[in-house]
Amino acid sequence: MNDFSLASSAVPESTTHLLQVAVQFISAVRRRWHIVATSVLATGILGALYYATATRYYTSKAEVLILQAGDNPLSPTIQSQNNRENNLMPTFVNLMTSQKVLEGAIRQLSPEDCLVDLNPDKPERWPAQLRAGLTVTSVGRSNIIAVEYKSRHPEVAARVVNAVVQSYLDFMRTTTQGTAAEIVHVLNTEKDQIAAQLSEKEQALQQLSQQIGALDTGVNSQAIHPLVERARAFNNALVEAQKTRVNLEATIQAVEAALRNGQDIREYLFSGSDTVGQQLLLGLLGFDREESIARANMERQLLEDRVQLANVQKYLGNNHPQVQLLQQRIAATEDYLRNYQRRIEARLAMLGDSELTSLLLGTLRHRLQESVQKEHALQLQYEAARQQAATLAGGLAQMEMLKNDIAGLRELYSGLVRRITNMDLTGDLRAALVTEPVANPTPVSPNLFRVISMVLLGGLMLGFMAVYVMDVLDDRFRSIEEMQWQLRAPVLSIVREMPPRSGQGLEAVEVAADPDSIASESFRTLRTALALSDAPTNSVVITSVQPGDGKSTVAANLAVAFAQAGKRTLLIDGDMRRAGLSTFLGFKGQQGLSEILRETAAIEESFVSRVRASLAANLDLLPCGSRPANPAELLSSQRLTELLQWATSRYEQVIIDTPPASLASDTAIWGRSAHGVVFVLQPDKDKRRAVLRAVEYLAILKIPLLGLVVNRVKSQSEKEYAGYAGEYYGEESNPSDETADTPEAQTTDAVPSNEHHHRRIVPRKVA
Repeated sequence: MNDFSLASSAVPESTTHLLQVAVQFISAVRRRWHIVATSVLATGILGALYYATATRYYTSKAEVLILQAGDNPLSPTIQSQNNRENNLMPTFVNLMTSQKVLEGAIRQLSPEDCLVDLNPDKPERWPAQLRAGLTVTSVGRSNIIAVEYKSRHPEVAARVVNAVVQSYLDFMRTTTQGTAAEIVHVLNTEKDQIAAQLSEKEQALQQLSQQIGALDTGVNSQAIHPLVERARAFNNALVEAQKTRVNLEATIQAVEAALRNGQDIREYLFSGSDTVGQQLLLGLLGFDREESIARANMERQLLEDRVQLANVQKYLGNNHPQVQLLQQRIAATEDYLRNYQRRIEARLAMLGDSELTSLLLGTLRHRLQESVQKEHALQLQYEAARQQAATLAGGLAQMEMLKNDIAGLRELYSGLVRRITNMDLTGDLRAALVTEPVANPTPVSPNLFRVISMVLLGGLMLGFMAVYVMDVLDDRFRSIEEMQWQLRAPVLSIVREMPPRSGQGLEAVEVAADPDSIASESFRTLRTALALSDAPTNSVVITSVQPGDGKSTVAANLAVAFAQAGKRTLLIDGDMRRAGLSTFLGFKGQQGLSEILRETAAIEESFVSRVRASLAANLDLLPCGSRPANPAELLSSQRLTELLQWATSRYEQVIIDTPPASLASDTAIWGRSAHGVVFVLQPDKDKRRAVLRAVEYLAILKIPLLGLVVNRVKSQSEKEYAGYAGEYYGEESNPSDETADTPEAQTTDAVPSNEHHHRRIVPRKVA
């Protein structure tokens, strides 16, 4: 399970592979469950300390509703335009945490409230610290903004939220009233000037009346002389021109103020606060005053037709001519109004912001210039008419002129007062607090459920990581299943650790010295597994990963087991570098394999003179011979292939003991000529990565791996490497009850416990 990279390189990714990985990891966790438990306990203690010592934080929450008033179809409102809402709501949310709003909230808080969460030594950082504890979000796709603040004190949290909301409302109110306030200021200034002029005219009228002794000083008295009538007409026209000039000046200043405040000109002109601007914009779009009047008349007529239709339908059916006539007229009117509205929107959309602003201001200034010129001309005409009237009519005419001046100024004054009174100082935007902030006595941090969840999750994750790391560092195979899965080869037999035997030759071979022992049964199990294999196993190479794994012992015992089964067997010591098998059997230094490979004589002639025949019944031995200087080159010759072919034709079973696969290339050379390789592993000694590299090396060379032999399994490892012998044969077994080891009885030999459900073991090549 540990070396996943090497394992995955030999096995394609699949669901089965992933399940095997999961099973192996679960097995590792089960073996080291105490590590996971310790990790969870340690994180639990840390979590408990954190929960006991952490600062408690409390939250308070408020909700603010944002609406945009006005039912004008050209006014982009939040309620009617989703695109506008999507654009404006993030702006309103970000505005709640802006510098000005937070500074205004801090000014509303008391010093004691500020010192609860803010650093008293750095007041310049208070807005940033306040922003860190503030959470502002938009509630779904609604026009509601949720404001939440986290504080060390529940009452302070509620007061901070209230201060932030109030500061936000004040800021919005001031911003939306900016344009209207500019207009009111201009109109008030003009109104004060008109009031001063009116007061002067009234005083002059009173003084003139006293001088001439006139009894009729009323403003509404009728003048008699035609020159006075002429002067009065000029005065009325002058008053109208002054009204127009004042409205144009107010509109220009309002538009410029709207531009300075970043306000949308379209939204301002159609918000109902500037009639002159609306009419002018409609004129620029091609809609004259008569068309606007016609539209208003049609709207009124539509309302009357709907009321009449509702009354008529109570008594007449839908098929009545009068009902159908009303329905057709209503439909035609509605279609006209819709087309009128679409034309306005289409023409307005064709104008860009800069183009519209430039066109509007240019037109307004041109109109203002015309109005000033008209007013100046009327003023000259009026002065001339008044002088003529004064010359002809004397003091009475002067009184009439003063009366006309006073009447005109009063009318102008009344118009300004009405305009100021009708101004909407609240603007189109509406912001209202819909949920009051309240103190919550329950802390939100630390949260017990969240702490417990994090403790369990963190403890398990740390425990699993520790198990994984330890399993990687512990570079050993932990079970038969793990070994078979990673090496992709069956375990053919498990051999217990055998006590050393004295003597040489067959006296040191367990199967020959004590055929009834548990270890001997393990070698017979190996013999049976090879005999029942679907692949040919007449010539088998026995090797290992490292020296000292017991490959020579396994090779000798396996050869004796085959010989005892009645098969004519040849045991070859193919390790010409270190004569382990020859030394083990007492033939060290005698001629053998190396001499055969050097000679040029016939294979049979060379073989017969050097083989040690009748080592046991049906068993011959070919020693390794003297150590050559170039073992690999000697083995690579064609003579080795001829020797192995000749041996397999004369013997039923050939067992070859070779050097460790990871140390020399001899095993690969023997494996290409033989039917397959059997690896002898010592789990307590061999490193997983070394075994995987050796097996992978054979797979690259396409050398069949017949299976594995787990050797020298100690008693304390029996639970992990439980085999056939350890499971079914105990130390108290009675040798006399066992089946005789005869050729006729070999077909009853068992296979390892992990393979006992299969009648035949198929050696697999490592892919």
